[in-house]
Amino acid sequence: MDIDAWIEECLPKHVRLTESILSIAKSLLETRGVEYLSISGRTKDANSIHEKVKRKKYKDPQSQVTDISGIRIIVFIESEIQNVSDIINQSFNVDMKNSSNKDDGLSSDQVGYRSVHFVCDLGPKRAELPEFEGLCDLKFEFQIRTVLQHAWAELAHDRSYKFRSVLPKDIQRRLYLHAGLLEIADKGFSDISREIDAYTAEVIEDYRIGNLDLEINSITLRNFIEDWARSNDYPLETIKDETHFQNLIDELKAFGATKIADIIKIIPENYAKKSKELAYYTNIYGLIRGWLIIKDIKKLKEEIRVNWTLYDPDSSEEEYEIYKYFSTPENYDAILTYAEAEKYDMEDDEEHNF
Repeated sequence: MDIDAWIEECLPKHVRLTESILSIAKSLLETRGVEYLSISGRTKDANSIHEKVKRKKYKDPQSQVTDISGIRIIVFIESEIQNVSDIINQSFNVDMKNSSNKDDGLSSDQVGYRSVHFVCDLGPKRAELPEFEGLCDLKFEFQIRTVLQHAWAELAHDRSYKFRSVLPKDIQRRLYLHAGLLEIADKGFSDISREIDAYTAEVIEDYRIGNLDLEINSITLRNFIEDWARSNDYPLETIKDETHFQNLIDELKAFGATKIADIIKIIPENYAKKSKELAYYTNIYGLIRGWLIIKDIKKLKEEIRVNWTLYDPDSSEEEYEIYKYFSTPENYDAILTYAEAEKYDMEDDEEHNF
């Protein structure tokens, strides 16, 4: 077989294949709600293919080299590996003979490189689509790792020549002891994730039976607000960033709300109805902070000293209609005063930004 001719013919196809699989895989993971750190694709170059054929002593590289196109998916915890594996099994034609779980290659007293590999092709259904013409007989590889598995692989398998070297026995032993710690941590994070899922299910059941005597935390608060929005047919805007949840919880606690039941006392009566009349909708941050603003803006600004600013009344008419409708006259005047002062503070900041 003329290897050079084969590589010259197949490489352009594999470049197309890698791009196609990367796009399909991203769409599948996002549609199924799988959280992942990163997903990347690469196509081996001619030199890498030559090197592998020579190193492995392949007689039939056309069928034996299955990773010219490769997709790497890095997830956060071990349980997500199974979710991704299920998606791959359902979505592609998997060559089980050439696929592997590197965990299975380790004996009970070993630690080391851990990763799940799937060798696949696009399958017969995609063969009928014109965009995959010429690609359906080509193999490609998925590699699935957790963040910690990836860290170990990069450190001691893929990247670092220092750690990949043949080391003195005592240093090698300590290196693998640390690999074992990463494996324990990986399994620990998966256990904690399952506990969080179980706790969330308990919280949802508590809401179902009317139990609101729950400590306010990010799980109970998010689920309560989502339940409130569903019950009141309020189209709550979604958020991706929950890094400021602790600030929100601290603000509620400053108002004496430590249990979910306490939040009920803060919500203005008929708030959802009036918001829908004005077509004013927001996310969990805007919703809760709006209730607290209506309750006592001075407390937020002078006692708690929150680090967020009020929106400009001229650009947020519906929001200020809500404030005016539910606030006392004194509180609404204070809201306008703070908003006006913050508006000029921001203008001054802009003037000093050269």
